[in-house]
Amino acid sequence: MKTNVKLLVSNHVARKIAQLHHPALSQALTAFTNMSQLKEAHALIIVSGLAHRVFTITRLLACAAIPHSGDIAYAKTLFHHVQTPTLFMYNTMMRAFSQSNEPLECVVMLYVHMLRAGILPDNFTFPFLIRSSSSALLLGQQLHAHITKFGLHCDVFVVNNTIGMYSRCGELNCARRLFDESWSLVDVVSWTTLITGHCSLGESEVARQFFDRMPCKNIVSWNAMISGYVHSGKIEKARKLFDEMPERDAASWSAMISGYSQGGMCREALGLFKQMVGAMVVPNEPALVSAVSACAQLRALEEGIWLHGYIEHHKFEINVTLGTVLLDMYGKCGNVEKALQVFNCMPEKNVFSWNSMIVAFAFNGCGRQALSLFWQMHTVGPPPNGVSFIAVLTGCSHSGLVDEGRWIFNLMTQEYQIKPQMEHYGCMVDLLGRAGLIKEALEFVEGMPMEPHPGLWGALVGACRIHGEVELGKQLGRHLINMEPHHGGRYALLSNIFAAANRWDDMAMVRNMLKERKVFKTAGNSIVKT
Repeated sequence: MKTNVKLLVSNHVARKIAQLHHPALSQALTAFTNMSQLKEAHALIIVSGLAHRVFTITRLLACAAIPHSGDIAYAKTLFHHVQTPTLFMYNTMMRAFSQSNEPLECVVMLYVHMLRAGILPDNFTFPFLIRSSSSALLLGQQLHAHITKFGLHCDVFVVNNTIGMYSRCGELNCARRLFDESWSLVDVVSWTTLITGHCSLGESEVARQFFDRMPCKNIVSWNAMISGYVHSGKIEKARKLFDEMPERDAASWSAMISGYSQGGMCREALGLFKQMVGAMVVPNEPALVSAVSACAQLRALEEGIWLHGYIEHHKFEINVTLGTVLLDMYGKCGNVEKALQVFNCMPEKNVFSWNSMIVAFAFNGCGRQALSLFWQMHTVGPPPNGVSFIAVLTGCSHSGLVDEGRWIFNLMTQEYQIKPQMEHYGCMVDLLGRAGLIKEALEFVEGMPMEPHPGLWGALVGACRIHGEVELGKQLGRHLINMEPHHGGRYALLSNIFAAANRWDDMAMVRNMLKERKVFKTAGNSIVKT
């Protein structure tokens, strides 16, 4: 029987089983390229009578528990069939849990089970536990007590993870006290962890003090400080530090490019990206996303097409994040065809991808296409969210699809149980107002469960002007002026209604009111691209 089973197993897998017994663990971990081979090897180990060997099962467990390429459920089954797991096995499972989506309770219960079995932790155990409890301060403090109890407070790896835990929980005083108590142990990782902690709380200047005191800096330390300045909005200080760096990696460039893009300095973001490419540095995904986002903000279609070509030429993976920002860029630049091409080629799409494509249709006058894509999302895509409904309602408004807009609004409230926000009401008012259904729009506003903001009343007044509803426009316009007596645009709206109806005396009255109240009109402006 065993012979027959062995014949079914390829020589290739048999050779990989032999690697499980190799002294070097790294070679054993790379022996299997997929879980199918590992399971096949496990079957052969069982029928060969080798399943009782702790060394063999330990290596098999280590292979199954590798994040991303392994199978955590299979590793758990293997582990639970071991009568007396070793410390290495427990650590292997804790590492797997800490890097997976398993609940925190799973890691804690495994640790408790290990202690009850009489197995004491080592310096590899606590870093896995602490990473899993990074946002649970009380549990982190209890683990810190155990670290001291078991005499592992002198291990720099354990200390650094504990400092990181306190920093992520916002307990910088505890982190700094532990840092000071471990002065003889601290290394560049300890310093950088404190810098990152202060930066995450917006204390970039305190972080800079630690940065300047560091006896030895590495590129990660520089990047942490630059990112801290960027997140605090101190772009000039970040750039000054960036220029002073003795060496840079892709993360350094990415931090600055992202800072420029998020801060609205899109020309600077694109310029720095081109410098990065010119310096022969391969950009990472955040740098690419930020550069494409800068093109979207600038409506710079030519640069966006160049960037897309660069991405394809260098065979970067267009994953859901990069694909979404590309189609968003094309949509904002008015090239709906390219946006749809990117959308259709994306191997994976999330709700943001669908929303971006619907927005691209809606804001480029393709209301029916927006509605059609929304219907596809409703039937085969991810469940739409509030933004999805704003996008499709906008498309309906711009294309005059009144009945469809009403249906969409009812679908949102009744089937998806999404509570309408001010933006949803604004879309419906705009939809009805553009279609000339002023009284229905007014009834819609008066039936809102929240106080309408001036923008909604302004949209109604504008609709009254377009459709010649002078008396209603006059009434609503005066109400709007009473709401915002110092907003010059509100007077202009009412004045324009009277002008369109040739009621010059009423128009003069509004303008005199504007002067008497000393309200300044907002100056018009335009942008001409050269």
